[in-house]
Amino acid sequence: MRKRALLAVALLLLAFAAKGPWEHHLRAQRHARRLGAGESLSVELRARLGQNLAVALLSGFRGIVADFVWLGAHTAWEDQKWYKMREGIELAVLLQPHSISFWDIGAWHFAWNASYGESVNPKYPSDAYRLKVQRDWILAGKAFLERGILNNPESWDLKFKLGWIYYQKLNDPLGAVPWFQQAEADPEAPLYVGRMVGHMFVKGGRHDKAYAWWKRLWFEDHAKHPEQLWYKIAQWGREAEEKLRIPTSQRVFPPVQKKSKVPNSR
Repeated sequence: MRKRALLAVALLLLAFAAKGPWEHHLRAQRHARRLGAGESLSVELRARLGQNLAVALLSGFRGIVADFVWLGAHTAWEDQKWYKMREGIELAVLLQPHSISFWDIGAWHFAWNASYGESVNPKYPSDAYRLKVQRDWILAGKAFLERGILNNPESWDLKFKLGWIYYQKLNDPLGAVPWFQQAEADPEAPLYVGRMVGHMFVKGGRHDKAYAWWKRLWFEDHAKHPEQLWYKIAQWGREAEEKLRIPTSQRVFPPVQKKSKVPNSR
């Protein structure tokens, strides 16, 4: 990370040297530099970046500027300056809206790190207020990921992480289901994503839905996914059959094979 920071500084210094007569020219040529159709720096964005970083952005160093801003947000996280951290993260994704890691890590900082830090903040007047601020940060992480998904609808990872917030931070496993299902529909998603859907139905008390989901997974081509935990899916399916009192004749999952007794050799 230190090497990257030094590289960022070096490139920014090059940009600073061009600030004078080149600035007007660079702004006029922003289309040719692929900074987005019709893009210009608003007064607000220029103020947030500062003059030198704004010039660097117009010089074509968008990625470097975003990384530089992100490093500042990382420092604010280390210092537990949560609102300054949030400002930096928001600016980083404004500059690089297709950076999955910015959205992912940013939501983690909001919903986990800042929410916990504020939940134990001794400066607040009461536990009730601390709980309120904690939940506000969790909801900020949720909303942040929702925006990330709008900017990156092809990312299964962001959808999974949003489902994880519903499950882990909002205690809403059924609210996590649609996001896990959307993530699971992506061919690039790992197999554990599909298994999480069934677990959320179980944790939400929807054993009928869980049973239907385990059957859906079970009837997939086993040879196509040899790394799938088929024995665990069979186990969870049997548990659902017991819970739902499915008649033996209608059960789908193979029963547990009883171990044969080893005859006494004596």
